[in-house]
Amino acid sequence: MKKKIIGILVCMLLIATAVPAVTSIKNSTINATHPSIPRTSMATIWTEEQKFLASDGAAGDEFGIYTSLDGDTALIGASGDDDNGADSGSAYVFTRSGTTWTQQQKLLASDGGPGALFGCSVSLDGNTALIGAQEYVSGGNGSAYVFTRTGTTWVQQAKLLASDGAAGDNFGVYVFLSGDTALIGADRDDDNGENSGSAYVFTRTGTTWTQQQKLLPSDGAAEDIFGVSVSLSGDTALIGAWYDDDNGADSGSAYVFTRSGTTWTQQQKLLASDGAAADWFGNSVFLSGDTAIIAAPQDDDMGTNSGSAYIFTRTGTTWTQQQKLLASDGAAGDLFSEWNVGLDGDTALIGAWYDDDNGANSGSAYVFTRTGTTWTQQQKLLPSDGAAGDEFAGYSLSGDTALITAYHDDDNGANSGSAYVFTKIGLTFSIGGGIGVNLKITNNGLVNATDVPWQIHVEGGILGKINKTVNGTVDIPAGKSVTVKTGMLFGFGAISITAKVADEEQTATGTQIIIISMVKK
Repeated sequence: MKKKIIGILVCMLLIATAVPAVTSIKNSTINATHPSIPRTSMATIWTEEQKFLASDGAAGDEFGIYTSLDGDTALIGASGDDDNGADSGSAYVFTRSGTTWTQQQKLLASDGGPGALFGCSVSLDGNTALIGAQEYVSGGNGSAYVFTRTGTTWVQQAKLLASDGAAGDNFGVYVFLSGDTALIGADRDDDNGENSGSAYVFTRTGTTWTQQQKLLPSDGAAEDIFGVSVSLSGDTALIGAWYDDDNGADSGSAYVFTRSGTTWTQQQKLLASDGAAADWFGNSVFLSGDTAIIAAPQDDDMGTNSGSAYIFTRTGTTWTQQQKLLASDGAAGDLFSEWNVGLDGDTALIGAWYDDDNGANSGSAYVFTRTGTTWTQQQKLLPSDGAAGDEFAGYSLSGDTALITAYHDDDNGANSGSAYVFTKIGLTFSIGGGIGVNLKITNNGLVNATDVPWQIHVEGGILGKINKTVNGTVDIPAGKSVTVKTGMLFGFGAISITAKVADEEQTATGTQIIIISMVKK
């Protein structure tokens, strides 16, 4: 018994004296007069900030059928709203103060009527909103409306019509706004054959909008559906033609037009390097400076109709494919990228309507980021209350904020729709020692970070006896820190440590002394 007690006391003495002894050795080795500073790494994670609903949402409204986000203002279409008659449509403006989003105003067309589908497409730039009303249900010509904000009030500034519009053209099916220039698709226009498609450019002088030019592809043909998706960045326009047949029936294409003075000319036609029949390349497009993202939702790389997206970049006047993007867990039928690609600088947001993580067709969204010329998946986003049939995927991206809608969510009735805001948060983390290895993670954002993934791996010691990996997820309140640990390790000698938080990794070395893990700073 005495020997056991003595043994326990010796172990306790070793534990009590190990930390200062090793620290003393470490400091004298590095610099005895300048204490070391723990190395800190930065990780990022997207976390849900808020879910919001239309104040008067009702079954069938499809709030979130299309969205646009600019800073602290969100514009959300609800083409199935019935205020001006069945499927007349509406759009809602929400604004953020701090971390709270509230509805600012509901927008209606001054002459709205049944079947107009006002809100089927929307675009926002500063204090101007552009809203499409394709009138596909009612068989009309289609139109687009401009609203402007003064203070907190939005008023209709203009109604835009194609100079040669005809019934069934689908003018307004897709709209995009950049400053004083509006680009409007009419994918069923017949200039190059039935349903060949076109796009129109309008510009604003003062408060007056005029048609600047009608855009047609150099090789347009019947059923190309040119104008099904459009995007605009300064003097460059990107227009999708998802049923073009260059790489096989309905393989799809996209066209770049540029403006010099007041004249637009075709700069290049873009095709997927591995395009195939029925890929639907060009179903959705988005342009940010010299970078373009183009959807191919029926690509089959991860299974039939799993979907993909392509990044193209411009050097001088030439566009080249930079990379093809696939969901890390893509599966047949996901339709990754259908109607849902967004781009802001080096970040891309891509939806997958029919992903099944929260039930059949619940939907998801993926964030990709670019470093140099390489794009990698940063995170997969899911709503906190996702359910089967929600079709969470409607996208919009602005800086550190993502707006993702679920236009078939049922909170206000079947297919009433909803919207979720996700915010990118910076997380700092550092590796420390003690009874095992610990990892301190700090949330530097203004909203709580949920389900932050982390992992610690430790190996080494004499004869390599230590080899342990622990991982999990953790919730971190805004402005707070949380420490996660390996638990007790047992061994002696040099150890190597790898820690991961979200999308970042940090390594360190140290020494294991019985149950004390020392980490070099």
